[in-house]
Amino acid sequence: MRNFPLYLGLYLLTLLASCTGTTGEDNNAGGSNTDNSTFTLGGSISGINGAIQLSTNGVTLTTSINGSFSFPANFTNGSNYNVQVQPPTNHTCNITNGSGIVAGTNITDIAVTCTLNLSSISGNITSTVLTVVDSDINDPGARANVSNNLTTSAQVINNLSTVQGFASAVGTGRTGDRFANVADNNDYYLANLQQSQTITLQSVDFSGADTFQGDLDLFLLDAAGTMIAQGSPGTEFKNVTVPADGTYFILITAASGISKYTLRLNSANVLALTTNLSSGQSVDFVPNELIVKFRQNLSFSAFTAANSHLTLSHHDRSRASLARMTAEAASQKLFGTASSTTTRATPVFLDELKRINVKSYEKILTLREIKRLNARADIEYAEPNYIYHAQRVPDDNFYNLQWHYPAINLPQAWDITTGTPSSGDVIVAIIDTGVFLAHSDLAGKLTPGYDFISDATNANDGDGIDSNPDDPGDGSTNGSSSWHGTHVAGTVAANSNNSTGVAGVSWGAKLMPLRVLGAQGGSTFDIAQAMRYASGLSNDSNTLPAQKADIINMSLGGPGATQAMQNAVNAARAAGVIVIAAAGNDSSSTLFYPASYDGVVSVSATDFAGNLAPYSNFGSRIDVAAPGGDQSANLNNDNFGDGILSTLVDDSSGTRTSSFVFYQGTSMASPHIAGVAALMRAVYPGLTPAEFDNALISGALTNEAGASGRDDIFGYGIIDALKAVQEAQRLANGGTAPPPPALISATPSSLVLGLLSNAQLTISNQSVTAASISSFSDNANWLSVAENTVDANKLGTYDITIDRTGLSDSIYNATITFNLSTGSTLTVQVSMLVGNVSTTGDIGTAYILLIDTTDSRVINTTSPVDLGGGNYTYRFNSVPNGTYQIIGGSDIDNDLIVCQTGENCGGFPVVNALQDILVLSADVTNLDFNIDIVSTVASGSLIAQGALSGILLNKETVQQPVKSLDTNKN
Repeated sequence: MRNFPLYLGLYLLTLLASCTGTTGEDNNAGGSNTDNSTFTLGGSISGINGAIQLSTNGVTLTTSINGSFSFPANFTNGSNYNVQVQPPTNHTCNITNGSGIVAGTNITDIAVTCTLNLSSISGNITSTVLTVVDSDINDPGARANVSNNLTTSAQVINNLSTVQGFASAVGTGRTGDRFANVADNNDYYLANLQQSQTITLQSVDFSGADTFQGDLDLFLLDAAGTMIAQGSPGTEFKNVTVPADGTYFILITAASGISKYTLRLNSANVLALTTNLSSGQSVDFVPNELIVKFRQNLSFSAFTAANSHLTLSHHDRSRASLARMTAEAASQKLFGTASSTTTRATPVFLDELKRINVKSYEKILTLREIKRLNARADIEYAEPNYIYHAQRVPDDNFYNLQWHYPAINLPQAWDITTGTPSSGDVIVAIIDTGVFLAHSDLAGKLTPGYDFISDATNANDGDGIDSNPDDPGDGSTNGSSSWHGTHVAGTVAANSNNSTGVAGVSWGAKLMPLRVLGAQGGSTFDIAQAMRYASGLSNDSNTLPAQKADIINMSLGGPGATQAMQNAVNAARAAGVIVIAAAGNDSSSTLFYPASYDGVVSVSATDFAGNLAPYSNFGSRIDVAAPGGDQSANLNNDNFGDGILSTLVDDSSGTRTSSFVFYQGTSMASPHIAGVAALMRAVYPGLTPAEFDNALISGALTNEAGASGRDDIFGYGIIDALKAVQEAQRLANGGTAPPPPALISATPSSLVLGLLSNAQLTISNQSVTAASISSFSDNANWLSVAENTVDANKLGTYDITIDRTGLSDSIYNATITFNLSTGSTLTVQVSMLVGNVSTTGDIGTAYILLIDTTDSRVINTTSPVDLGGGNYTYRFNSVPNGTYQIIGGSDIDNDLIVCQTGENCGGFPVVNALQDILVLSADVTNLDFNIDIVSTVASGSLIAQGALSGILLNKETVQQPVKSLDTNKN
């Protein structure tokens, strides 16, 4: 992203006078009557809002006051004057009577009239589907506070929602906070849930990296208040698994401190985005009993005196003791008595639980007492007395979330090759921000690379060009970096089929990380050097890789072409390297480089439906399209915006750790093409850039999506990995294609039924190689699959029937599995609705910020107008000329910082790639963007935290909208 600051130059506004004499000389022909009289020169100034400078004849006047003015020196009779004006910033000034000759009198009629150059900036905002805001948060400016602290006032939410919320065990103690003097101890949510789905809670402020620090607990209760499940205590991330279909209370409690949180109700068919995170902790333990192991330094007399509510089974420090208590005694120890002034009052949710389900009440007090004891230095551990211990660990395989791979027929291509050549390696150079070299899902995939950022300040790693391409981050604070190159690398070739993390397009490809983008972007020179290095050509590093790259991917760019870059592309192609680049995210046909250079494969982006993504560039230089995602939509009902899931980094704790993140953009589409090219190179190592181009132009690698042949939206079509690999086989075989494998496919590939009760599914073999279906099954009681018209191989049409009897209003998901004679399986995802379930998202109370790019200062803030249906509009009035960026988000903890984890955030055009907005005395409209929740779910941000975390908000200056827009008025 390039910044284009507006430099305000010197405006010389001159009114030339016409005169008949010789200007600047005494008109007295005799010259003997010299007049040394002097006179003042002045007039009036109006309309200024800042310092204006007037000058003439070497005399300067600077003033910020409207009204009369006079130059600070007198002028001799007969002298010429010609007043020049330097307007205040963002002003236009006109002058009258600004030049002439002093003719025996004071000049008082010079008039300077100025106007402030002001415009408006406006656009629309969409909320991500199924996003919800806790009804009682700490922001006093949020809409009317509605307590959800009791089961009787539980906040009703739809299944598959994501909630941003706030809870506190104590008051914040800050003037102006909604919960300054009282605690927001808990939140209750009521939802219809499905068997086996997981619910994930993140205590955002668990580590204390932001304003607050707190530990929150997660419980699942049935309609009677019985504790069904609990998240593992003492961790930032907690999961529970729903045991059966039904209506449940989700209870979030503040065990200590203060914290924001995100709560995600995951689909039953999609594992939570977690890394080594258990599905919860057993709730089948004895209430009012604790197993305690004391350290050797414990004084039993001191401990007993301070904990008289506990009865110990023995005093032997060498082994664990069983401690017993009563719930009432524990409550008094934890919260004090009604007359106590040293401890906080018992939370109202516990008083209610005591009335409606005493066992749940006792269990929560037992768990609180365990936490209290574990905080003591003389306690080795304290834990529940389980009746039995059963802990499930989910398989951390996120492939089900990578819809973008089946969309380009990758599973079928993988039946032919997974990208490992018969000998040697296929190497893809990632020219980007560098790569987090220690990412768990990139282990063993990286070849030696290089850091080509020559500007040490931009490099952000303390030096300039060096041999370490590790990405230190491009943000100034923890959680503010993009980790862009790591995301791109994972799409190309993350470790795959290893039951963890995500899959890459090419399982066998190697990655060459080349760092060219730093905190302020990257220069074309540095990028050209990296291209030469990747191609095995001489470069500024004075080193060469042991093996050059086969493919270069560049998910970067901007306007403006250079010959140096074109020469680098030419040299790379001459060395046999296929060069691929992202087309840009400006929703424009303006040429974008390096994608628009001759010889570069330019990639536009598609969404889940196969349409051009709303942000994607288009135009005469587009060659091919690939999935780039659209996080404002959730067309496959998987509980996530339809972004591209890949590897990333979580440094919110101050230490970089592996994570998995959804991004959107042509930057995500380009590595799909690079990965497919790597698959082709594995099958046909001799593939040249020209052969790749010719195959693309012929349609052998793509499926038509737009006009016949090439068009400006999709180029030569949307990439098809299967066709590409088959074309590589044909080329490797001297132009003759080998016998294809069996290709069993479903039409449609997924079923989104909504309120429909019946559908048909067609299973067919797209190959001449025979195969059959050996069996089929589904995993939901409400779904049935039956043969309709099938042949001897069980290929044909199948009837799909939905039975909603006894189901509560919600969104339901299931999977149909067909087992094939080839040993493979074909899966079809099914989703349907019961009742009138709205998926409309809610951004709550948001603050939209206008940022001056020259000094990163927030110059204005406004609140958007809710148009309904998850749509909002915003407008900034009286905006001076300049260059700006726009972001927006919530501030649920009222710390006056937007875009923190646990709050929602968005920016124009996308939050991880803000675009400069140039205002030049004209309104700027249609600056539309999406707002989503910044949610790290066990080391995986659902949107990038961009360079936005830490922007301060002044709520006292927020522009409030005058009224909502009424579209019904004539």
